[in-house]
Amino acid sequence: MKKERITPALLKAVYSSYKNQRRIMNELNRKLSAASTKDEWISIYQERAATIRAAYDVNSETNALLGDAVFGHKMDYDYAELFFSEDKAFYTDSEGDVFFRCSLLEKLVDYYREHNDLMRLIPLLDRLGQNYISSVKMHHEDNYLKAVECFKEILKFSESYNLIPDLTIRKLFFQAYYYLCCILPITECKDVLQPGQSLDYLLEVFSFYNSDLVQKIDGKSEEIRGMIDMIKENWLWIEYRIDYADSETRQAFVQIANDVYSNVMKTENNILNIPVSTVIAYQHALIVDGKTSYIDAFNYMLDYYYKKKEKFASVHGKELNLDEFYFQTKLPIALIKWLDKIDILSEMCALNRKKLIDEQNSYFVNLSLKGIYSHLIYEACCEWCFFAVDYLNTLEEKENFIITMLINRQPQTFFDSYLNSELAVMITESLYTHTPVLLNSVETFLKINSMPYTKRDVIEYVRKCALFHDIGMNLISRIEGAQYRELTDTERTVLKLHPVLGTRITEHGLDIYRDVIIGHHKSFDQASGYPEKVDMTNSPVRVVCDILAVCDALNAGTDKTGRCYKEPKDFSIVLSELITESGTVYNTNVVNLFLNDMDLAIKVDRLISKDRENIYYDYYVKYFEKSSK
Repeated sequence: MKKERITPALLKAVYSSYKNQRRIMNELNRKLSAASTKDEWISIYQERAATIRAAYDVNSETNALLGDAVFGHKMDYDYAELFFSEDKAFYTDSEGDVFFRCSLLEKLVDYYREHNDLMRLIPLLDRLGQNYISSVKMHHEDNYLKAVECFKEILKFSESYNLIPDLTIRKLFFQAYYYLCCILPITECKDVLQPGQSLDYLLEVFSFYNSDLVQKIDGKSEEIRGMIDMIKENWLWIEYRIDYADSETRQAFVQIANDVYSNVMKTENNILNIPVSTVIAYQHALIVDGKTSYIDAFNYMLDYYYKKKEKFASVHGKELNLDEFYFQTKLPIALIKWLDKIDILSEMCALNRKKLIDEQNSYFVNLSLKGIYSHLIYEACCEWCFFAVDYLNTLEEKENFIITMLINRQPQTFFDSYLNSELAVMITESLYTHTPVLLNSVETFLKINSMPYTKRDVIEYVRKCALFHDIGMNLISRIEGAQYRELTDTERTVLKLHPVLGTRITEHGLDIYRDVIIGHHKSFDQASGYPEKVDMTNSPVRVVCDILAVCDALNAGTDKTGRCYKEPKDFSIVLSELITESGTVYNTNVVNLFLNDMDLAIKVDRLISKDRENIYYDYYVKYFEKSSK
C-alpha cells in the first residue's frame, strides 16, 4: 500500500468509517434476532459475515496508515492537533478501540507534556486514564496504576486552576478526583485503591473545592457544585467493601450515607425515586452504625425491591432503561451478600437467595427476548454469572446456569461452543470404537469424582467440556468480538489470558472442568501453546484437551463466516495440516481417526464445511427457544 500523509479529511474518513462499520453490524445483529424464517436468518447472517470481512480488509489498510502516522516518526504539531481534534469527536464512543486509543493518547500526552500545553494535556490525561480503566476491565491489569498516575498528574496542575480560562477543563480536576474516589476503588484489580485511600481523596477534593483558589473563580458555579455532590454520592459505591475498611472510613461512610440520603429525600419524598445505590448505602450505613441488623435491613430492602420492580413493570419499551438496569443488576448482588452475613435462619436465607437469583436471571432473559443488547448488559451478565454460580447447589444446576445465562449470550462464542461440542462427541464416539483405552483415564477421573463413568457419561462430559472450554472468552468479549479489524499485540496478549480467566468459574464447584479450560491451548507435546507454564502431561483429562485442540483447528480452519481475518480452507487441507503436525501439536491417535474412520470424516466434513449456517440456525432456534418462528 502506498503511504501518504494523513490529511484532516482522510483522518475524519477513517474515524467515520469505524463508527459506520459498527453501526451497520449492530443493525445486522438486531435484524438477525428479529428474523422470522430460516432463509431470512441465514441471509442476514451471511450478510453480517461479509460486512465484517469487508470491514477487516478496509481497516487493515487504514490501520497501517494510522500506525505509520502515529508511531512511524516523531509526532509534530500538525499531526498532534489533527489527532487531538478527531479523538475528541470519537471520545464518546463507548465501543471504541481501547487499546489503539491508549497507544495514540500516550503519544499525544508525551507531545503536549513536552510542549507544556495544559489546554491539551489535561483533557488528554483524562481520556487516557479512562481508557486505561477500560483496558483494566478487559483484564490488562498492568494499566491500573497507569490510570492512577494519569489522574494524579492532572491534580499536579491544580495550582494553575485560576489560570485556566475554560470551565470545561477546570471541571477535569474534579473529574480526576471522581475517578480516584469513586471508580478506581471499585475497579477489580490486584492493585486496587483501598477504601481508606478513596476517603483520603474524598477529603482532599472537599478541601480543594473550599480553597480560595477555587472559590474565587468557581464558588458560584452550579456545575462545579454539582460535581462535588456527584462525587459525594458516588463515593458510596464502596458500600460492598465497607465492612473491611478501617474505623475512620466506616464512620465517614455512615455520615456521608446519611447526609446524601437525607438531602435526596428532601427533594424526592419517595424512596422509589431515589437511586438504588443511595438506598443500599443508607441501609448498610445503618448496619455499620448499629442501628439495624442485616436481617432487618434485608427485609426492608426486599420489600423495596419488589415495589420498585412493580414500578418499572408499568413502563414498557424496547430500549434499555438505565435506571432499571442499575437497580436490577446491583441490588440482588448486594442483598445476597447481606444474606451471607446472617448466621441464623439458614432456610430463609437459602429461599431468598434462590428467589433473587431467579429474578435476576429472568431480567437478563427478558432483555434478550425484547432484543435489547449492549456490551453493558453482556458484561453485567458475565459478572452476575461468575458471582451467582457459587450459590447453586448441584453440579447440574451450575452447568445449566452457565449454559443458559452465559454461553448463549455471545453469538460467535455460542456458535463455536456448540459446533465444537458436536465435533467432540463425534470424535469421542469414534475413539470408543477404535482406541477406547485412551479414554480409560477419563472414566477413572469421573469415578474418583463420584460421577457416573459409563461410555455415555464420558461422551456427555466431553460434550460439556467443549461447551465450557472457551468460557474465559466471555470475560474479554470486547476483544473477542473485534473481528472487523486486525488485533493489536496487546489485545492478542490479553486474548491468551482466556484459559486462566476461564478457570475462575471452576472455583465454584466446577473443578472437574478446570484442566480442560486451562489446558486446551497447549500442544500435544506441551512444548508450545499457552499458558506457557501449564503442563498437561499428567492430567487424567489430557486426551479431552487433545480432542478439543483438533475440534478448534477443524472449526477455525474451515470457518467462512465467523473468522474474517483468514480465508477458509477445505476440510481436506485442514486435515493434511493436522496430519503434518500430529505428534507435536496434535495427538496422533485422535488425528488418525479421520484416516481410519471414513464415516467420521464424512460427517465432520458435512458439519463444518457444507451445513455451517444451517446448523448455526438450528442451534439458534433450539437454544434461544425461537421455535415459534
